[in-house]
Amino acid sequence: MPCASLQDADIHYEVAGQGAELVLLHELGGTLQSFDTLVPLLTQRFRVLRYDQRGAGSSRAVHGRMTIEDHAADLAQLLAAVGFAPTCRITSVAAGAAIAVAFASRSDAAVPALALCAPALAVSPERRAYLVARSDDVRRNGMADIVESTLGRSYPDALRTDHHTYEAYRRRFLANDPVSYAEANMALATTRIAEALPGLTMPCLVLAGRHDLLRPPADVEATARAIPNATFATIDSGHLMPVQAPQAMAEHLLRFFAPERQREAIDESYHE
Repeated sequence: MPCASLQDADIHYEVAGQGAELVLLHELGGTLQSFDTLVPLLTQRFRVLRYDQRGAGSSRAVHGRMTIEDHAADLAQLLAAVGFAPTCRITSVAAGAAIAVAFASRSDAAVPALALCAPALAVSPERRAYLVARSDDVRRNGMADIVESTLGRSYPDALRTDHHTYEAYRRRFLANDPVSYAEANMALATTRIAEALPGLTMPCLVLAGRHDLLRPPADVEATARAIPNATFATIDSGHLMPVQAPQAMAEHLLRFFAPERQREAIDESYHE
């Protein structure tokens, strides 16, 4: 897997496919492998970049403070390193949406379209306290101490019908570096990126998971209402859409990102 040495992060990434450039941003606790099933559904129409965010997966561990803005700066540097334009489309999942909004709000970015899937943007006082407590817990006791409570909400029993897929996700979650994961929790806990939503002028697709216990459809719809040019939809998924509902997610992404003249053909291909 290629690795890009950025200013203060070493980022592992993968590029596949051909066509318009599309970046995928994974969830807190996830890796680029969260998109393993989704990517093949996109690569006939898009040149797809996915990567392990700083401190995640195979990217270098982080044992100091990080912010959502640091993640956005990583994305800007990574795009330049791999030859992607700053005008690429972005699809983000859960806490990855905070990075997407932070990047799209940068003065040097010109994102033409943005997909926010189960977006984790606003952090209530109760949720902030939970993230801080989880950060402290994982520092003391490691990933195994929080895996059941965390996946119990993001990957509940009702969505574990494919045992192999669930167990693979669980193993990746447990493989996280505990300190890096704790810092990622704190980055989300301290963000105020939701304040930037009214300034997003590009078309935005906002997807909710019908079975999402962390960001229920009503909450996600409220996020969509804060964005001037947003389209809201619900799919049959939980919080981890590319793992739990890749086909439905891909269908919405292909239709949303496609030029108008191609949308009818895409609709027909999904209903043959």
